[in-house]
Amino acid sequence: MTPTFTQVDLTAPAAFGVSITTGTPLATYTTMKVGGPAELFAVVNHTDQLLKLVRWARRVELPYFILGGGSNMLISDAGIRGLVIYNRCRQVRIDPAPCCVYPVDDRPFLFAESGAALAGVARAGVRAGLTGLEWAVSVPGTVGGAVMGNAGAYGGEIKDSLAYAWVIDADGEVVEMQVEEFDYAYRDSSLKRRKPLRSAFNPVILSANFRLAEGDRDEIERRAAEVLQHRRATQPVEPSLGSVFVNPPGDFAGRLVEAAGLKGARSGGVEVSRQHANFIVRVPSGRGGVGAATATDVVRLMERIRSSVRDSFGIELTPEVQLVGEW
Repeated sequence: MTPTFTQVDLTAPAAFGVSITTGTPLATYTTMKVGGPAELFAVVNHTDQLLKLVRWARRVELPYFILGGGSNMLISDAGIRGLVIYNRCRQVRIDPAPCCVYPVDDRPFLFAESGAALAGVARAGVRAGLTGLEWAVSVPGTVGGAVMGNAGAYGGEIKDSLAYAWVIDADGEVVEMQVEEFDYAYRDSSLKRRKPLRSAFNPVILSANFRLAEGDRDEIERRAAEVLQHRRATQPVEPSLGSVFVNPPGDFAGRLVEAAGLKGARSGGVEVSRQHANFIVRVPSGRGGVGAATATDVVRLMERIRSSVRDSFGIELTPEVQLVGEW
């Protein structure tokens, strides 16, 4: 990738503990293990660093992209231009309800920084005997991505328990964004409606506060264990994107893909999972996989799936996976 920001002083973020590298491969940072390099790449471990780096990037007119858990996203083989910020801000804690602010609701907060793994946050709630996020104990990705995309599973969604999030807005200011302001829909929000995603000067989620109710810890742990058991029994273990398509109203994307006869369908180094048809996975070496999967392979297979389902059932599948980078 030819550098395009050669006039920017890349040493400046060292003042707040951040270093920037060039041409960093991104495949290892994604759950699918495909995708090209970042033109510029930085790691942040604290929200103070994230805030300062975003403000610096805005000041020098350097577009940025926030990378979390790398799930439910497909990075182009050409990679991502601008600055990729790898978010490792992972603090999680339980806060008592501030009764003077919320006098009619004494449920405690589960606070999590945006780079924290959603599954780990959900498990923290379970350990504390708090109910509301049990469905997420097996969901990949980070809190930031989950809040942006209204992640959900097994009947639960982020919008059901999110109270508010702290966000760097379009002006670079930190604001408290209430759950209603995300304008949530099924696997969608006001912050997600930009496709394909590229480096830009978009709002950035710093942290989230979930409002969870106290409950019977044994019962909460039992429900969480059932979710984990169901996931292990029904979803593939090979590297994947997560669910590829949104479930259409009244149906399931996986059922439609399987009914179209596409389980095991292959494109280059990837195939439709033989366990769950709404997953695209890397072809295991035992079935001819050579580890050469590309993002282009994935897109070609997605288009084949959409075309087959459309021709067979007259239903247009909507991708849940977001395309990221230069396509």
